[in-house]
Amino acid sequence: MNATIRKATENDFEKVYPLFEQLWPDKDLDKAALKIVFNRGVHSNTDELFCLDYSEEVIGFCAYAIVNNLWQAGYISYMYAMVIDEKYRGKGFGTMLIKESLKDSKAKGLKRMELDSAFHREKAHEFYVKLGFEKRAFLFSYPL
Repeated sequence: MNATIRKATENDFEKVYPLFEQLWPDKDLDKAALKIVFNRGVHSNTDELFCLDYSEEVIGFCAYAIVNNLWQAGYISYMYAMVIDEKYRGKGFGTMLIKESLKDSKAKGLKRMELDSAFHREKAHEFYVKLGFEKRAFLFSYPL
């Protein structure tokens, strides 16, 4: 597999945005707001954003934030986005991206990686469990 993983830059937003459309197909996306959040993550000291390049295009993206966590008595990485272009799913690219994120998190001394995944994403759940993630909690959300 001739794929490379690298840190995202502001210039990647237009290449990554179609992946967001695949990740959240039923959501009315605010492209301008997403670009602000994306760029904030690129320049953050506590976020890491990665692009997976293959055949001269961005086919994967993930982002995590370093979070202070009382339960772990330390810092963890919280993956807040993970997507592989639907044309390339099931070919090992997602595994590459997750493993790179885990390696990066471990190198920073973080104690655990956590993420959430919508109930209907059963294939994604199987993928995460296969990689060693535990189902240990429900996510509750309240709009402000």
